[in-house]
Amino acid sequence: MPEKTPSANGSKAPRAGWGLVILNWALPGVGFIAAGRKARGLTQMAIVLVTFAIGLALQGGVIWPISWTPDSSFNLVNIITFVIQMGAGAPAIVSMGAHLAGYQALGGVPEATYFELGSFYILVAGALNYFATCNLYDRLVKTTGRYMAQEQGGPQS
Repeated sequence: MPEKTPSANGSKAPRAGWGLVILNWALPGVGFIAAGRKARGLTQMAIVLVTFAIGLALQGGVIWPISWTPDSSFNLVNIITFVIQMGAGAPAIVSMGAHLAGYQALGGVPEATYFELGSFYILVAGALNYFATCNLYDRLVKTTGRYMAQEQGGPQS
């Protein structure tokens, strides 16, 4: 029976594991699918992308924050929000690029009534993808931890 994950044999953090972690961040769920966890990957993909799509439907978007402190519109919360939204990976990068290019369908409309709510959905999608990607890291890259018995085919907790 083939190994389920690159680190199942207890070896040091493999490059393939890190590659899948980065891939999973960029394209939600694809890292799990590539690691042979199709159901988990498809579930993550569906949850993150549907949440992100709801945010776009509410005219939300990822907007580059003002990071110049002397500027009167500087806000640390906006910077933290931006970082969390970027957790959604490629969809967030596309949304930010669309906003910078002026394409409102993907970039959001800050003047829209539901812009803040839509942007919050995008923030939730970013956080979900971040936590799922951390879970993939725990399963593939770490050589110790609570998932090792499960990954090596032992009793599940």
